[in-house]
Amino acid sequence: GGAGTPLARLCYESAALWTGFARDLACECGMPVGYRAAPTFALARTIDENDRLAGLAATLADAGHRFAWRRTAEVRDRLGVSAKVQSVLELPDDHQVDNRRVLQAFRRYGEQGGFRIERRAVSSRDDLGDRFDAIVWSRGTRETGVEALVKGQALALQPVPGLPAEVLRFGSGYIVPKADRVVIGATSEETFAHSGVRADTTQALRDAAIAVLPELRHAPVLETWAGLRPKRAGGLPVIGELAPGEFVAAAHHRNGILLAPATASRIADMVEGDAEAEGAFSPHRLQASYN
Repeated sequence: GGAGTPLARLCYESAALWTGFARDLACECGMPVGYRAAPTFALARTIDENDRLAGLAATLADAGHRFAWRRTAEVRDRLGVSAKVQSVLELPDDHQVDNRRVLQAFRRYGEQGGFRIERRAVSSRDDLGDRFDAIVWSRGTRETGVEALVKGQALALQPVPGLPAEVLRFGSGYIVPKADRVVIGATSEETFAHSGVRADTTQALRDAAIAVLPELRHAPVLETWAGLRPKRAGGLPVIGELAPGEFVAAAHHRNGILLAPATASRIADMVEGDAEAEGAFSPHRLQASYN
């Protein structure tokens, strides 16, 4: 969709919140969360990718968001990307954060605040409804508006000298430099035989990244992993009140970390009774199909 869609507006809103969100979280917990404000470079290697990049630029221009076309030869020299790269779009407002550090910070915040995070099975919603004033469902189940689980596989490489500090996006893949690893991702598998890692899939991801950034061929593999992302039909997240005292924050698909600040703000306001769910994200939007 374009920049004016509900999801796009939510993404832009949440991206703008991340600078303050990361700063406040780091201050509260006493640990940095790996927020980097360096720009992202979107790369095109084929005619189709060039067309998609031009479409992205047009969408950003229509919405008044910043971008800049960069001289390909200059970017090749500075970042060390492959000669196959034909065009480069710089996205100065597309930043990154270390998801693992964010989760560690939240756990520390909880410990400092006197509560703890537990994983446990819940036999019924009534069990919780009798014990808490408000419940936020965030794991993603059919009852909360999630229609599918989409498998994603990724890997991390050991950093080596000469790698760029900026995020590189290409096709459906990305190369994300962290302080202690380089993340390469990621698949988006609507159908799959099992939820684990497939060696041939992660090898294909690594090969694709090396084809874009040849220096990665010297980087050893640190780890591989797979996960399941909850998704609703149409790709919209579910953010809203499911029933009195019950709220849903789920189905963020590939945008969970990006949408965290905006989602948290909306859910907090709803719990306090200061806001209502936006129609596009309401858990009741497709409720008839779950009954």
